Amino acid sequence: MPRRKVDLLILGSTEMVTMNGQPSEDDLGVVEGGGVAVDAGNIVMAASSELLERRFVGRRSVNVDEKVLLPGFIDPHTHLVFEGSREQEFQQRIQGVPYMEILKGHGGILETVNKTREATHDELLSTAVSRLDTALEAGTTTIEVKSGYGLRPYDEMKILQVIRTLRRQHLCRVVPTFMGAHAVPPETDAESYTRLIIEEMLPEVRRTGLAQFCDVFCEQGVFDEKQSMSILKAAKQAGLATKIHADEFTDSNGARVANKLSSTSGDHLVHTPARELERMAATGVTPVVLPSSSQSLLAKEYAPARELLALGLPVALGTDFSPANWTLSQVAVAWAAARELRMKADEILRGITINAAMALGMENQVGSLAPKKIADLVTLKVPNHKWVSYAHSDGLIDKVFIGGRLVVDDGKKLV
Repeated sequence: MPRRKVDLLILGSTEMVTMNGQPSEDDLGVVEGGGVAVDAGNIVMAASSELLERRFVGRRSVNVDEKVLLPGFIDPHTHLVFEGSREQEFQQRIQGVPYMEILKGHGGILETVNKTREATHDELLSTAVSRLDTALEAGTTTIEVKSGYGLRPYDEMKILQVIRTLRRQHLCRVVPTFMGAHAVPPETDAESYTRLIIEEMLPEVRRTGLAQFCDVFCEQGVFDEKQSMSILKAAKQAGLATKIHADEFTDSNGARVANKLSSTSGDHLVHTPARELERMAATGVTPVVLPSSSQSLLAKEYAPARELLALGLPVALGTDFSPANWTLSQVAVAWAAARELRMKADEILRGITINAAMALGMENQVGSLAPKKIADLVTLKVPNHKWVSYAHSDGLIDKVFIGGRLVVDDGKKLV
């Protein structure tokens, strides 16, 4: 039988983790000496290298000896586009000043809003590209990016236009989220601003097609349950899928809103009551937990990952990259998830691949090494896949492929 020609054969890994196993302990679909056949940017087969060489001939071959081969990492929660930084605020948190107190004093998010409003599209794009390059070199191939540092129509659209440019020009797959409801701008009040989002911003987002999701910061002192529900209902009517920042600092009923709307994801979930976590299995809400966010806030409380996992929920992990949490590596998040959330290696790997894809509604496109899925892959310079949560991020990434194209080699983005 003649061998089929394909564009690319990736061969010779120490082990390959397909993420196609059943969601039970250690069942990750691990193949020793595995490889992948790729054609037209999609996976044809993921199997042993020996089998692939019998069935296929590659127009190009890449040998990944002594490397671990995984699906590309997926980051389902970031605030990538903004101007400036807030290292002084971090020093305040070290001294014991709470995050929400800083926000009430027009610091925090509102400080970043002032700087972002002053920045041009090109200035925001330049810094965003640099950050996205860093994420790519850390193995991230798909990334969600929110607006939310404009807080008025012109500047929210400016941020979404930057995100659109990133989608068109950058190697990473960028998923755009409108988050005009990130904070209440100082020039208005929550009720008036909620109406502005519903009556002016969401129609413009719908008209321009600049976002796939809408997100709301449902929290005491920001948007309450009623306001959050109103915004997200309007977003659904505008054709957007919904997400929510839920119960990060208090039980703000954010998860209840997510469950009522069957949102794609509920994120943070630090103070969510057990009854709402239990409902997620029925409503289909994917929980996104963000351990590096709790670390950056110097918080003692984390999302109850073990409880979520015990309920059989597909726990996703994200960086929550923002001026308050300068973390762009999912490997660093994996390190934190093991230590702070007591998540095991198999749970963490699902969290940064297939479960993260579910948190973006993309599980049929990316997140595992399965036939017909997009050939987004990463190789790691480690002995086995359990090093992903054992070691920190420095020097682990070797190669990154997006759509079968080699875009990072020896941990550095190719020009």
